[in-house]
Amino acid sequence: MSQDHGPRVAIIGAGFSGLLTAIQLLRRSPIVRVTLIERRDAFGPGVAYDTGNPGHLLNVRLDNMSAFPDRPDHLANWLAEQPSWRAQDGFITRGVYGDYLRHLLAETLEGNADEAGRMTLVQGEAQAIDRRDGGWRIMVGAEVIAADAVILALGNLEPASPPGVDATVRASAVYVENPWRIDTAAVGTARNILLIGSGLTMVDAVLTLRRPGRRFTALSRHGLLPRGHATVPPAPFDGAFSGGPSEVLSQVRRAVLTHDWRAVFDRLRHGARDLWRAWTPQQKRRFLRHLRPLWDVHRHRTAPGVTREIAAMLAAGDLTVLAGKLTGVVLDDGSVEAAWRPRHRRRPIRDRFDLVINCTGPLGVIQHSAEPVIRNLLAQGYGRPDPIGLGLEVDQGGQLIGGEGAPTPDLYAIGPLTRGAFWEMTAVPDLRGQARDLAAVVADRLTNADGSVRSAWP
Repeated sequence: MSQDHGPRVAIIGAGFSGLLTAIQLLRRSPIVRVTLIERRDAFGPGVAYDTGNPGHLLNVRLDNMSAFPDRPDHLANWLAEQPSWRAQDGFITRGVYGDYLRHLLAETLEGNADEAGRMTLVQGEAQAIDRRDGGWRIMVGAEVIAADAVILALGNLEPASPPGVDATVRASAVYVENPWRIDTAAVGTARNILLIGSGLTMVDAVLTLRRPGRRFTALSRHGLLPRGHATVPPAPFDGAFSGGPSEVLSQVRRAVLTHDWRAVFDRLRHGARDLWRAWTPQQKRRFLRHLRPLWDVHRHRTAPGVTREIAAMLAAGDLTVLAGKLTGVVLDDGSVEAAWRPRHRRRPIRDRFDLVINCTGPLGVIQHSAEPVIRNLLAQGYGRPDPIGLGLEVDQGGQLIGGEGAPTPDLYAIGPLTRGAFWEMTAVPDLRGQARDLAAVVADRLTNADGSVRSAWP
């Protein structure tokens, strides 16, 4: 069969996960055709790496950021050919990494004869999907795209709306719901800014908006900041972890008495998927309720240079981090009055701010998502929330579980949507392996037992 009549795979989302899955599919099969659907006008970098801010550094060292698990030097080799770039303590900017992903896309579109011509880019938002005649139809505006398999690579969902923020505040110019869409010009003369959340998203917002005389207050339930990478990578830790969340916590505490905590967590991360898979739903919920804040700040770290900048802002009083529960945010004469209850205190504290930015991170309750394609597939029973409430339920191959509890044929997900099954699926070292494995699953399932290709479309 010629490649013109090969099976069709539609990938919704063209950030890192979508792009790498497409590339792996093209390399896995000599005849598969891939359609990348992206609502933004930027294919490849996604939201995470589509930034020109020099203060936005990767959160992982460049030597572990190759797009391909079997080619660890691929990024370094590409960087060696670039005219101007620099690493800070082994960390490059996210914008440079975005250029790397654009290069991979261009190389695939224009590259060797085996891959060129088998990838199509469609700019637009996928509104709905429909199972028909053994295949899929994806509605993108007025266009209908036919496919034998569909992969959801939507990345992180939209931010969750913090409780306590009044509707009039949300509709006003003094509130930013999505920190990745900050209009720096619209921030204007705001001098006193409240950031709801104290994780990596907050750090990015501070680095984007800082200027002399501007003061930031970050409020989160635990008041924990992301920990920093070491300037020099620590010696590896080769221990093992087993048991439930409490047992693993005890093992980590013992290990950090004699080893650098970063090395201990790096080792723990490599075994996190197996641990998560072995835990009962009750153990997973216990981990999320009690230990997730500690996991997040130790696992998702800042580059050393960013750590130093945040420390300097804290020391100068330009940034304050508070632990407490937000109880209300209301408009008051053109500014905002926020109230929060500090941890272990009953009475709330009130303060006024010129601007409030939601930095709580992506939505966790999939049923509340405003993504049209998510709402559509849930309504039709093609997918359902995972039992833990982290995303969509998928099997170990990444195939969505439908509303009746059976796998939905040829419908898959990759990335943060699959955290309920795999837990850690946000960073490049995790996603590149998932992209490779998912491409193998999809390519194999589109091939019949006799070696012929299965396709519902001419």
